[in-house]
Amino acid sequence: MNRKSKEYIIKFIKDSWTALRPLSLTLAIGSTILGILSAYRLGYVDLSNKQHILLVILITIAGLLAQSGANLVNDYFEGSFRYYRPSGRKIKFLGVTRTYFDVYVFLWAMICFGLASLIGLYLIYITDYKMLIIGFIGILIAYGYTGEPFVLKRKGLGVPVSFITMGPLMVLGAAYPFTRSFNLDPILLSLPASFLIPALMLSNEMRDYQRDANLSLGTLSVRIGSKPSQNIYRFLVFGGYILTLTYIITGFYPLASLIVFITLPTALKAHKSVCNFEKLGIPYTNTLHWTYTLLLIISFIFI
Repeated sequence: MNRKSKEYIIKFIKDSWTALRPLSLTLAIGSTILGILSAYRLGYVDLSNKQHILLVILITIAGLLAQSGANLVNDYFEGSFRYYRPSGRKIKFLGVTRTYFDVYVFLWAMICFGLASLIGLYLIYITDYKMLIIGFIGILIAYGYTGEPFVLKRKGLGVPVSFITMGPLMVLGAAYPFTRSFNLDPILLSLPASFLIPALMLSNEMRDYQRDANLSLGTLSVRIGSKPSQNIYRFLVFGGYILTLTYIITGFYPLASLIVFITLPTALKAHKSVCNFEKLGIPYTNTLHWTYTLLLIISFIFI
């Protein structure tokens, strides 16, 4: 293999990593685990049951595939400018001139959605039509977040729908194969962690605020302005801590859940960066989400 081929492969791998954004997949892992954990707390999960263990694995994989598809669709429609281009060759794809790599990203996204749907069909088979509703809404919005012709993000709906789909809907979808009912417990249990999901989307919008405003892109931040966006971010991040404390006082969370307050310094760094429109706001908020969620899960496991 010559040097040029090696460079091509390395850059192709780097571009694929950028498109997938694997570090953000902690959102799906956190939500699915919290849903399963809630079902376990209610007495519906038996970890000595091989079928239940298989369900845990399948549900987690389905969540990862659904978010991977959403990430790839987002990069196909919005992020292709970031990629290395080894050649100028382009083809007509879905009525638009695209590079081969763009087409690869889109097809990769469809494969992820397809595999998630296959797992969904099995979950529907062992449950009922309500699982179909949860899965259909989840996949539709995952694509429609930035996918044509919906482009929910540019209609100012990106932040709220990210909360619904990656938060309560995914948590409920993870619990439903076990509980077989629309129980509020999974949603309430995951709510403080779910608040951090739209906060992450908002940190992304705030980073690109000036560019999006200049281009008249209708993200939520552009539509309502920077100050209200900052206030929403504060509510989502610090409101999660207040809700956590409320849950502990009322006994819904164990006292061990106080451990999540270790992440408060990260929350303060994230808040400062987001309000200053800095790029670090995104990695700080992402770190805040996965560390907070991990500590919350640990506080439930070891009680």
